[in-house]
Amino acid sequence: MNQERAYFNLGISNAEDATLKNYMSLFPEELIVSVLDAFIVNRPMSGKVGGDGFWVYQEGDDFYLAVFDCMGHGHLASMMTRIYTQTFQRIVQKDEVKDPGTILRYLHHKMDHRFRGKDNMQVGSGADVGLLKINLGVRKMEYAGAKMDLTHVRDGALGTIKADRMPIGELFEYNHDYHTRTVHLSDDTRTWFYLMSDGFKDLMGGPNGKKLGRKGVQEVLQQVNNRSSVDQREYLLGFLDEWSGSNMQLDDVLVIGFAL
Repeated sequence: MNQERAYFNLGISNAEDATLKNYMSLFPEELIVSVLDAFIVNRPMSGKVGGDGFWVYQEGDDFYLAVFDCMGHGHLASMMTRIYTQTFQRIVQKDEVKDPGTILRYLHHKMDHRFRGKDNMQVGSGADVGLLKINLGVRKMEYAGAKMDLTHVRDGALGTIKADRMPIGELFEYNHDYHTRTVHLSDDTRTWFYLMSDGFKDLMGGPNGKKLGRKGVQEVLQQVNNRSSVDQREYLLGFLDEWSGSNMQLDDVLVIGFAL
C-alpha cells in the first residue's frame, strides 16, 4: 500500500456526550482489523470513557500500533489519550522518527516539555506504553515498551518480551531510555501477541475476591489463544463479567490481541 492512513482520538473537553462520541467512535479499530487478524477489548472503568487508548498509523508496508495506559480514569483521563495520540502522530509523521525506541524517547521529551512543573493538573501526565512497528512486506516486527510488556503465545507456550521499566510522562528528574527489540516471527506457526493495560491483571473477583494477577492473565491467554479473534474477544468480555461478579472495576481495561 502506498497511501498513508492514520486515525486518532479527537476527544474534546467541554461536553461529556461529545467526549464519549469521540472516545468510542474514533479509536482506529477498523484499521487494525482491516490489516491484522486482531481483536480489541476496551472497557473503561466508568463504562463510558477512560485513560486507556491506542494509536495506529500505516505508511507503506510499515504498520505502527501503540497501546497506552494513562494515569487516572474517566473524562479527564480521556483528554490525556487525545494528547498521546496526537503526539505519536506528530513524532512519526512530522518529525519522521521511525524507530520504536526513539519514538518513545521523543514522546517522553515532549511530555516533559509540556507538563514539567505543572503541579495544578487534575490528572497525571504519565502513561505506560507499548509500541510495535510491523513491516507487512517482509514480516518484520519491532517493539519498544515503557512498563508495558508484550505477551506472546505460540503452540500453547507463553512468553513475554519485557519493557523498559520507566513510564512515559513522569519522573522527569530521571533518565529515560527506551530500547527497540526485534521480535522473531515464525514462518511455520502463527503467534498471538497481546498488549494490555494494568486494569486486566488488577480485576477484583474470582472465588476469593482477589485480583486476577499476572499469572491469572497468562492462564486466560493460554486458554483462548487457539480460538479465532472474534471468539477470543467474546470469551474475554464474558470472562471480565464472570470474574468481576459484583466487585467494582478498579481500573480501565484494554486488551489488543493479534496474530502473525
